[in-house]
Amino acid sequence: MNTATRPNVLMVVFDSLGAHDVRLHAGDLPTLCALFDRSLNYSNAYTPCPESSPARASLFTGLDMAAHGVWTDGVALPTRDKTMPEVFAQNGYHTWLVGRRHLAGVSHWTTEHARANEYDHFDWAHGALHRSRQNAYLMWLQKTAPEAYARIFPQQANPDATAIPQAQYDAMAVLPDKLSFNTWVALQACVRIRSAPFFGVIGFVVGQSMGAAGASHDALDPRALRQADAALDVILNALPKNTVVVLTAGRGSTGGATSPLNEAAVNVPLALCLPDGAASEVSGLVSTMDVAPTLYAAAQVRPPQRLQGQCLIANEPRGWALSRLRRPDQPHQTAFTDARWKLVITHGATKFFCLFDLSNDPNEAHNLADDPAHQDKLEEMMDQMIDARVALEDRTEPRIANF
Repeated sequence: MNTATRPNVLMVVFDSLGAHDVRLHAGDLPTLCALFDRSLNYSNAYTPCPESSPARASLFTGLDMAAHGVWTDGVALPTRDKTMPEVFAQNGYHTWLVGRRHLAGVSHWTTEHARANEYDHFDWAHGALHRSRQNAYLMWLQKTAPEAYARIFPQQANPDATAIPQAQYDAMAVLPDKLSFNTWVALQACVRIRSAPFFGVIGFVVGQSMGAAGASHDALDPRALRQADAALDVILNALPKNTVVVLTAGRGSTGGATSPLNEAAVNVPLALCLPDGAASEVSGLVSTMDVAPTLYAAAQVRPPQRLQGQCLIANEPRGWALSRLRRPDQPHQTAFTDARWKLVITHGATKFFCLFDLSNDPNEAHNLADDPAHQDKLEEMMDQMIDARVALEDRTEPRIANF
């Protein structure tokens, strides 16, 4: 397809927003909810990991974390694996990012490095309170409203002290909407969409930490959520008609849930808005690693060889979802769900099993794994989890001989 006739592609990625959050805060999200109403709304979309970097690595490569190797935050994506912006750039697209990326390490106040051929324009800002010298939002805020900037940051950033004083949170909380992080994202994005065809990424921040160092699974900031929705309205109204829009989140927000693989953390919103106006709710289980092959197909861009997600336009939902957590400071965990039932295994010297009936226990309060009446279901779910892990094995390396 000639690049002049190819659709633009816009990815809207929230830092932490679960599918449950969208329902709970629908009154604060009129733009987002309206977008879902005119899109293919995947109500049972799952992230392969409830931690930011592994989840985004899967989102941007179409690979499971066992294949791309980003098993926890701070681990770099191998150069052999191509991200969507790299592939679109190779196919003649203008590529840009505004806001949060979180696909590489940002230890202390260091900058997250982009790949050499990934983005034409990189307005990177890990969050409103992340003090990297390359935080484009803070540079804009300091130039646009120096007095407000000085109230939030009265001192130079200390690279060895990344704890955020409460005074900084308080000062950021009363910042006018027109100076907020998510409003800045909209301003920059509206400039970038003038070059077509484009592949653009918008990274909203709505978690309470506002991009600062803190708990990896925090609650939402209601005001930031409203600001992001208003910013989304500005962006959508400025978009060219021939634009494919995907809206999702890297992970959910647990808001104090006891299990890191709770549905609040792994069940995320996913909307696909196509230029032809196709709209419906899709209840089958899908993964956010299915986004990459879907966008390649929508733009008729040849995908890379290493790809494990499946195109959501051409295929029926796979009907199951697998999420894993591989933090270095605690036992590994794997979760498998078929929509009604969910199995969570904590790996270690002694495995610990949790079995939940999500239809009757959506909050996962009652573990049925030791219930004699559910032993057959436990065995069935274990078999299905094994099948899912086998299905996600990487088989792209060529076999050179039959021995």
